[in-house]
Amino acid sequence: MVTAFCAFALHLAFPRTGAWWVIPFALAAMFRIWAGLPLWAAALNGYVSGLVFFTLSFSWFGETAAALVGPLGFVIDLGPALGEALAFAFTALVASLAARRCSPLLAPLVTAAAFTSAEWMRSSGIVGVPFGQLGLPLIDSPLRPIAAFAGGYGLTFLVAAVAAYAGAAALTPRLRPAAAGAIVAALALTAAAWLLWPARSLAPPTLRVAAIQGNIAQAIKATDAARLLAAQRYAVMTEAVAPQHPAFIVWPETVILTDMTRDTSARAAFGALAKRIGIPIFVGTIVSDAQGRLYNASVVFDRTGNVEATIAKRQLVPFAEFLPAPEWLRAIPAVNEIGNFTQGHGPQIDPLTHAGVLICWESVFGDIAIDTVRAGATFLTVSTDDAWFGTTDGPAQHAQATTLRAVETGRWIVRAAATGISGIVAPDGTWRERSELATQTTIVGNIGDPVDTPYTHIGPQPIALALLAFVILALVPWPRRI
Repeated sequence: MVTAFCAFALHLAFPRTGAWWVIPFALAAMFRIWAGLPLWAAALNGYVSGLVFFTLSFSWFGETAAALVGPLGFVIDLGPALGEALAFAFTALVASLAARRCSPLLAPLVTAAAFTSAEWMRSSGIVGVPFGQLGLPLIDSPLRPIAAFAGGYGLTFLVAAVAAYAGAAALTPRLRPAAAGAIVAALALTAAAWLLWPARSLAPPTLRVAAIQGNIAQAIKATDAARLLAAQRYAVMTEAVAPQHPAFIVWPETVILTDMTRDTSARAAFGALAKRIGIPIFVGTIVSDAQGRLYNASVVFDRTGNVEATIAKRQLVPFAEFLPAPEWLRAIPAVNEIGNFTQGHGPQIDPLTHAGVLICWESVFGDIAIDTVRAGATFLTVSTDDAWFGTTDGPAQHAQATTLRAVETGRWIVRAAATGISGIVAPDGTWRERSELATQTTIVGNIGDPVDTPYTHIGPQPIALALLAFVILALVPWPRRI
């Protein structure tokens, strides 16, 4: 099946292959085939193609977690793909419908808008899964400046539109001028975005910061020995970096697997560490409230050793950190392995450093980063535990999201990952510092002032909703005037 092969080709655009340039070719063939199929045949073809793409794209989800749920481990990879494939089915259905209801000049644009709006819909909400977005690999292409104006969805739409016109023109010669026009328009928009890009000229960064990558494998992380090792290793590495005088130090997500609210001795120890070196520390840990509810959080100790802020993760990973389903399902042994965290509220900013704190999964959601910047964050930190995914494609794709967030928001980002990839990303998307996977290392470098981007003011929702409205209006069978 040609479209299944195209779906495989789309997968190659992501790490580790990183062949972002295959995207327009794969989309062009898929869109053209879908447009020529009957409605429900197109939807079925699209769903199968989506299943191929998302199963491959999500294959790293269960790298460690699958072992926890035993015979149901395959669901961690296949389950999300079964739902996300509906986005391709929707696009295929629209492509077929547009070929019948819209003018040949308009139909490709409708298909591109459908693909982009479907990408937004599947990536939103408490069960949204933003991985596999085409904007992630495209942020490493020459189209990067577009993201400062239209975000990752703008990148997707621009390439999808060019691909849709190219696919239509392949079998319809009279559409070749339109395809050429789409290519010229894309080049012109990219050139204009580059010329007007706020991050094209950055002031030299002067604020020294640090991130600790302790490299404790997920397979042993929850053991008592590893908990003690984590506390000791991160303390030693933090003291070692103190002579370089960073303004603050970021630790990864949940490196301290103890309830910092109830374990007063642990809280005192890390407070004493911050006071001893005179540097604020962002500690990835767990906290609880008076009702005993647990939160995945970042606790910020100021230079006097006091807790300056406690920032709870607001976007939890569905079917991993919480169960978005009836609680009685926990009676099933495998399901009971799912975490039971409570959702935090945001956006949350550390009042001491003015850092907008994104914890792991949150960094893949562009709307969360935009909300945090709008609330006053002058830079962003990302604390994550990508140890779950070993040395698969997962950590690299997650790191790409950090590149995209930096360009979209115009903020410097300090990223601390338990086993990598850690680093410092500038508002132009360049990694000024970057670690390797599965290494024990410390990231030290400088960050600078933020730059204002148009996308910060626009955000993803207006763009996606406008594209969805365009699709609906284009397909409505308006009554003809007599």
